[in-house]
Amino acid sequence: MTAILPPQQLSEEIDDIRKEIAARFDVHAALKPPVHITLFRPVSMRADMEQHLIKWLKPVGTQHEPFTQELENFDSFNNKTLFIHCIKNTFIHNLQKDVATVFNKNKIDPREVKGSSRFHPHITIAYRDVQPQVFETLWTEFKNRKLKRSFMVNHFTLLKHDGKKWQPFEEFQLHKPANLMLF
Repeated sequence: MTAILPPQQLSEEIDDIRKEIAARFDVHAALKPPVHITLFRPVSMRADMEQHLIKWLKPVGTQHEPFTQELENFDSFNNKTLFIHCIKNTFIHNLQKDVATVFNKNKIDPREVKGSSRFHPHITIAYRDVQPQVFETLWTEFKNRKLKRSFMVNHFTLLKHDGKKWQPFEEFQLHKPANLMLF
């Protein structure tokens, strides 16, 4: 999985929300991955391809400048997934598009996605193990709950599953070089 990981303090704050939901509603699946915004879904690949993927993703960081990502309120998908809404902006859209291009161009994932119009940046706080009746109660509580945060995105992370949980595997700094003017 390739993702943006918020800074530790914000991640802990969001994780506390996930833990509150897990304790009160007996839903725990969202606690497994780190707090993140997915740029490209999890894929299975041979270990000998990992270094190639790292090499292909490195230039993406040099094409993007750090940016501020805003988070605002809660939303849902399919009456099953509760998430924190990430305000879509040109910066995150372009970063996601470039990351997806690396996966698609190099045929890393057989489920190629044409374009990134389906990209809906979010931070999942409950999903998969949420039963319909539980979701209804959960959504009633969270649909009007307010949250507004922002953070600086200065890198994205390739995560690898170790058999138990997702671990950061490689970080890619965002550092678009300034245009040099020669006289």
